[in-house]
Amino acid sequence: MGGEADFNRAEQCVFLRSNSAGGCVSFLHALPGDAGGRVVLLRSGYGGAAEALLRQLTRRAAALARRPQLLFDGSGREHPCALLIQGDGGREGVCFLEAEAPFAIEARLPGGGEEVFSLDACRENALLRERRAELRLAAEAWQRELQHAARFLRAAAAMKRNMAYVTAETLDLAKIKQFASRLAARKFPPPGGHVGRESRRFLTGLTGQGLLLRSSSLASQFSDSVVLEDDTGAVAPLLWDLLRAYALGNGLDVISCPCLLAPEAAPEHLLFPALGLALLTANRRHPIAPEGTQRVLAGRFYAREALQTHRCRLRFCRRALRELLAESYKAQAAAEEAKATLDAIYTPTLRPGAIESCAEQLLPA
Repeated sequence: MGGEADFNRAEQCVFLRSNSAGGCVSFLHALPGDAGGRVVLLRSGYGGAAEALLRQLTRRAAALARRPQLLFDGSGREHPCALLIQGDGGREGVCFLEAEAPFAIEARLPGGGEEVFSLDACRENALLRERRAELRLAAEAWQRELQHAARFLRAAAAMKRNMAYVTAETLDLAKIKQFASRLAARKFPPPGGHVGRESRRFLTGLTGQGLLLRSSSLASQFSDSVVLEDDTGAVAPLLWDLLRAYALGNGLDVISCPCLLAPEAAPEHLLFPALGLALLTANRRHPIAPEGTQRVLAGRFYAREALQTHRCRLRFCRRALRELLAESYKAQAAAEEAKATLDAIYTPTLRPGAIESCAEQLLPA
């Protein structure tokens, strides 16, 4: 594997946005910089209209011998939320982004920086006005349950921070640094005279059935993996942040994947598409076991006797964390149900052939 094309294919196993402890978090805003050219924000995409348009644009781009790259949303249900079409043969690149709530994106320079494309004209809006009360109730229920799920995730994040705080004093930082240095020397090429590029994505998405992990895509894209078994969450942020710095300094492009419980914190997983290498974190709540994995136990970095003195508190935190996550899944499932009700009202109002006409308008031959 190698090069920009492989970096793009690695997007098949990650998500651009998801519900999280920080609310509905999206990395879409940083995506246009990867494509250049036009940026089109798709509005009013309820009822699957935006998803249908993105898929139709993907088919049209392929028919026009362009290079389409579909990117996915892991929040609630897996579906496309963006499409990158690289520029080639004198044609400019274009980036289509679903910009609807709860991941709304505002145009900073309408017409100059971004184009706003509304799908309202694709519907019989008179039919929607007749069901305005139902629409309002479904939309309010959807937003309410998304916020409810995020509140449980914030409480779960507090439990995880508690475990990391309790065990931090038992960590051997010198061992972590030595291991990071040895792993970097073994897995990374020598410095290439430039700094690598970093993208942020989620490796997992929150759904009503639990955490969504596209393990088959992960295994197909990354033949070499190191899995850190870190049940308390204290080691992974330190170890992977060190290796992230080594990689960028050596000129490697990296996809940093934070935890849904701490979307702004240090990465929980690191993906190196050019090397086919994945550095992953696993625990009892989130097992990951790709074939050919090198497994590293976080216990090697602790003073075991000191860690044993906290076993009762850690047991309580693990149980509370498990229960809070289960409640977040229930709330997310309720949000998905409310969204399905909303979409069921919107979908029948879509005019026949409207999506195909929009695709032709947005991506002319």
